[in-house]
Amino acid sequence: MNPLSYERATITQPGHFKSHGYAIINTPPLSGGVAASFDNMPRDTHSPGRFRQIRLSQYFGYHEEGQWIFALLPKRKYIQSAAYIRLAEAGGVMRHREQLECDPSPVISAVLEALGVDQTVHYQINVNQIRVIANGEFKGVTVPEGPHRDGHEFSVIVVAKRHNVTGGETQVIDPASRDIVYRQVLGENQAVLIDDERYIHYATDVKPAHGTTGYRDIWVIEINRWDKRAYGPAHERLASETKLPAELAL
Repeated sequence: MNPLSYERATITQPGHFKSHGYAIINTPPLSGGVAASFDNMPRDTHSPGRFRQIRLSQYFGYHEEGQWIFALLPKRKYIQSAAYIRLAEAGGVMRHREQLECDPSPVISAVLEALGVDQTVHYQINVNQIRVIANGEFKGVTVPEGPHRDGHEFSVIVVAKRHNVTGGETQVIDPASRDIVYRQVLGENQAVLIDDERYIHYATDVKPAHGTTGYRDIWVIEINRWDKRAYGPAHERLASETKLPAELAL
C-alpha cells in the first residue's frame, strides 16, 4: 500500500483495538460550523518556530441511558510532564490555551464508543483543536517532540481536514524495538486510537502540495479515568516536578 494514498487508508476490524492496542476508525463528518471554527484559532505562542494554531477544552464525561454526557471543566493551563514530552518549550511547562468555540461532543462520543471503554466509569478528556500550517517560511511540523507518549490512558488523533498538503503520515511505534507497527496517511474523518501506555506515536511533517501554503486540521483527544485525571492542581504539581535533562533543554 502506498503510505501517501490516504484515500485508501485501512480501516481496522471491530475488536482490533482490544487485541492490538491501536485501531483506525471513521469519525462523524464535521458540521459546517465546527469545520469553520478551525479558521478562527489563535497562534500557539509556545511554538514560535512553527506555524501552529490551537485551542483546548477539557471535559468531565460520563455515560447515562445510552448516551455520553460532557461537562466543560473550568479553564486551566495545560501541562504535560517532561517524562513524556522531551521538548524544552513543552515538557513540564504550563501552557496557555484558549478554549474551543464549538461543540466536539459527536467526535468524542464516537471515539469512546470505538474504544469500548467501561461505561460505568467517569472520564476526564482533553480535546485539542489544531491547525498545522506549512508555507514558504514555516515547515509543517506536526510533532515537534518526535515519537512520544502523551502520558494518558488513551490518545486519539482525528484528521478533520487536509488542504493542499502532502505528508502527515501517522505512525504507531513499539517503544522497545522502535519498530513502526502501523503507518498511514489518514484521510479526513479518520482517526487512530492508541493505547498510550503501550505505544509511542508520531506524525511526519506536511508540505504544500501546490503553491506555497497548505494545512492539516486535527483533533488530539486525550482520555483518562477521572481518578487518574490529567487536570487540576495535583496533576499540575506532579507534571512540573519532572524536568528535562540539561542537555535536552538547550
